[in-house]
Amino acid sequence: MSRLHKSTGCLTAAALLTLVATGALRASGVGGRIAAFTASQPATAAATAPATHPSLEQQAKELSQELLDHFGEGYRSRIDRKRNLVYVVAVDRSTLSYVMRVLGAYNDAERKMLFRTPLRWNVAIVMPTLADFRKLTPTDKAAGFYRQQSKMLVSVTLGTALIHEFTHALHHNDQAAAGQTHAMWVIEGLASLFQDSSIDAKGKIEIRDGPSLSAAQQALREGKALTLPQLLRADAAAFTSSDEICYPQARSVLLYLYRMDKLEQFYESYKATYDRDPTGGLALTAATGDNLEQFEANWREWVLAQETWQPPKARAYLGVRMQADEGGVRVTGFARNSPAARARKIKVGDVIVSFAGQPTPTPQAVGEAVDSCLPGATVDIEIVRDGKMIVVRQLLGYVR
Repeated sequence: MSRLHKSTGCLTAAALLTLVATGALRASGVGGRIAAFTASQPATAAATAPATHPSLEQQAKELSQELLDHFGEGYRSRIDRKRNLVYVVAVDRSTLSYVMRVLGAYNDAERKMLFRTPLRWNVAIVMPTLADFRKLTPTDKAAGFYRQQSKMLVSVTLGTALIHEFTHALHHNDQAAAGQTHAMWVIEGLASLFQDSSIDAKGKIEIRDGPSLSAAQQALREGKALTLPQLLRADAAAFTSSDEICYPQARSVLLYLYRMDKLEQFYESYKATYDRDPTGGLALTAATGDNLEQFEANWREWVLAQETWQPPKARAYLGVRMQADEGGVRVTGFARNSPAARARKIKVGDVIVSFAGQPTPTPQAVGEAVDSCLPGATVDIEIVRDGKMIVVRQLLGYVR
């Protein structure tokens, strides 16, 4: 299960259907259509076998057409038959091709690294218009969600939320193949781990420290971090109520294993020992040779010893004037001779929804996203223009 949170906006199927039932989503329009579509799909527990009627390829075609009918004009579809991914999106063809390349690369890299089982069912990847997306979410902080019941991923961003939720989809399939439902810290920790990563020229995932490591450091220094046993046993409610602590902490435990080159060993051990210990404690011991008390002490020492993430001293510069707007940040003008003004790719009236993979619900979030980039970098900026989401590539300048 996934929860709704600031950076990735997960929303469970049960929560979505509850919103429809209580009238929080409109009964007609895209909210009602997607709820109806979800209800028409067979429920999928972790151990449910993949559907085989009549074939995955034929199912993909039917699923594609059904979703196109549900969403209506302005949407297009592509099918990645090799990977069993069905795309239904409200973006232009070049952006769709870009999304397919990115998720195709992550599919292959994550499967090679951890999730060995190929997708045994079709996963629908829906990228709706911002207006349609807002009808499906209870908060403007949501950027995407994955529903196990219908194997559907919905995202309004091409950045971290998309990778986070796509990891949930691959992990769900791997859990089902093993007949398991993994601990919350493993589910959300892995999704959070991969969301802040890149893929090198050889197709290998490189995981970055990122700002979440600083959040874990702060929680430890302030005495707010959970003990390791508390984290291993935390359920979805605990993650939701303490999201600012649980997510960075779960990610930092897995990041620690990754830095020790023990992540793959841990995951394989976890699946092998799951019946004896579904919390993952036994797997941590098997992967590292430390008992849990010693592991926790080593992990805490490692986290606190890492350099605190800081934006670069020479700050990246975009040069747009902006104001808060529903679903993002509206561009109202440009600084004279700024990179954005010279490039002319961003227009007045555009609504920025993500910058370099980071959701931007407020002007402050845009500023923080720019500051997190290197001066001179070329970044992807997702904007809504005339009701449609497009991606522009923008070269950043710098200021000191």
